[in-house]
Amino acid sequence: MTLKWGYKRAFLRCALLFVVGTTLQLAIGDIDSSWLRYPWGLILAVNYLYLLVVAYVLRDRWRWLRQLADDKACISSLASFGVMVIIFGLTRQDPLREGWVGAMGFSRMSASWPFNLLLFYFMTTLGIRVVSDIHHIRQRRKAAVLTHLGVLVLLVAGVFGCGDTVRCMVTARVDTPVNIGRDDAGHEVTLPFALTLEDFSIEEYPPKLYILDTRRESSSREFLSVEADGSEAVIDGWRIRAEHSLDMAGHLPEESDWRAMKHIGAAPAVYVSAENIASGEQFRGWVSCGSHIFEPSYLMLPDGKAVAMPRREAKRYLSRVNIMEEDGVRHNVEIEVNHPARVGSWRVYQVGYDTSKGRWSDTSVLECIRDPWYGAAHVALWLLLVAGVVMFITAGGRRTGAKKTVCAAGDAAVGADGMSAAECNDGAAGHGSAAGRRRGRRKEVKR
Repeated sequence: MTLKWGYKRAFLRCALLFVVGTTLQLAIGDIDSSWLRYPWGLILAVNYLYLLVVAYVLRDRWRWLRQLADDKACISSLASFGVMVIIFGLTRQDPLREGWVGAMGFSRMSASWPFNLLLFYFMTTLGIRVVSDIHHIRQRRKAAVLTHLGVLVLLVAGVFGCGDTVRCMVTARVDTPVNIGRDDAGHEVTLPFALTLEDFSIEEYPPKLYILDTRRESSSREFLSVEADGSEAVIDGWRIRAEHSLDMAGHLPEESDWRAMKHIGAAPAVYVSAENIASGEQFRGWVSCGSHIFEPSYLMLPDGKAVAMPRREAKRYLSRVNIMEEDGVRHNVEIEVNHPARVGSWRVYQVGYDTSKGRWSDTSVLECIRDPWYGAAHVALWLLLVAGVVMFITAGGRRTGAKKTVCAAGDAAVGADGMSAAECNDGAAGHGSAAGRRRGRRKEVKR
């Protein structure tokens, strides 16, 4: 399939925008969006939407405005922006990255000139199409109108609201109120509320046992998950068996055996038996990952190998936090990953804890985000959801419309050839085919 010249010209415009953006990126550097704060972001958004309407009204006067609103511009801008999004997703975002990837802004894609120019071009073509959809709402499919409108609202909120977004990290400690966080640049951010960590809890996966090669400083790919006493697995020619496991254990300084201990700093420990399948040699001993109080324990094997237990992986961790607002109102909330707490226009997310202490962590790392444009983005997502529902309900509507068109044509031809509405329906029952029409003519001849 070969592209027509109209599409070639449309993609050529996108390529030109990419070249211009790359040149600006190399000459100027990243885009600083901090000036897009209230009220300037809102003022620019309102004026931008107004200019979209003006461009649609005046599209017949200037050819370049008509080209912004045609299908070729929409498809080419969407495809080009989609390529940039794919590069965005495949490239690790690191502001300090050097080389040609960093120079072109691919490692800081959201602040790069090529990405933002193509985003703005796609948003503009989509915006003019939305104005056209609203102007001809009766002739357009409702699902398409809602989809276009939802994407436009989402893009406008993201572009013109980026300067109003405040993001900071807060380290909360047990029974210690804190109302100051730090942004990515290390600057202090004063919050309009105070956070007090009341309790931190964590659920962990079962301990895992690996075979370490101390000479090569590597570990086996296979491992034994100690879910119960008696679990065993064959790892690198060794049969590893968990004879006895303790979820909370410790040992005295002069002892090597671990014993059950419910105390701060207690660590999981497993009594392991290792048998060499080839020689039949057997070794037994305690293995533990240790904690911030106890040192880890290993079961040493011949040839510089050992059975080891890494730190247990967190399955779920939760912070119980007391939030006090400026007016003295308090809220007791539970914050965990993907379940943030909401305080006015702020959202508080769980992002980490003191991994050196594990389950005994008395510190919780929270991320506080303020996005005044979140409501607009929320409305856009609901529009996309409604568009999907409308698309599902109206699926297959064209076939019904075609059947009605056939009948309408038959009714209009009653005076011409004497066919009745019932005979037209008979023809429509044949799915509008030539066989259905011939069947109607045969009935007329017999009469």
